[in-house]
Amino acid sequence: MIDLEKLSDEELFDLIEKAKNILAKRREPNWFHFKTEGCFLPKFGLAYIAKLYLNGDEIDRDFLPSNGKEWCKKNRMYKEDWDVELKNFDVIEMRLKTGRKKDEREWFVFRDGDLEKLTDLDEAKQILKNLK
Repeated sequence: MIDLEKLSDEELFDLIEKAKNILAKRREPNWFHFKTEGCFLPKFGLAYIAKLYLNGDEIDRDFLPSNGKEWCKKNRMYKEDWDVELKNFDVIEMRLKTGRKKDEREWFVFRDGDLEKLTDLDEAKQILKNLK
């Protein structure tokens, strides 16, 4: 840990500027483009992307609007894509793959400029709890 009392005024101002730049970078929004894998068959539900929030002890989802659907195969399947703005520590849930025998949802946290894949909804919930 740096002993701030021993730093000169110039060093302190330099440290403040560096800290401001780091904080600004963390708050900067980052845009990501997501799309369904090929033609999506909504067997287990529609394709979606949602930001996750905690409401008490329960998860709330804010479903994000897509750029529109492109229908294929007699209007039973479709392709869809999203442009999503994420900030540091945003947690998202998405269903972009068609599962043959199970729901293919995935969870991610945006941290320090990267999307990190999470194992399940419980891990996503734990990250949201740690942010409080």
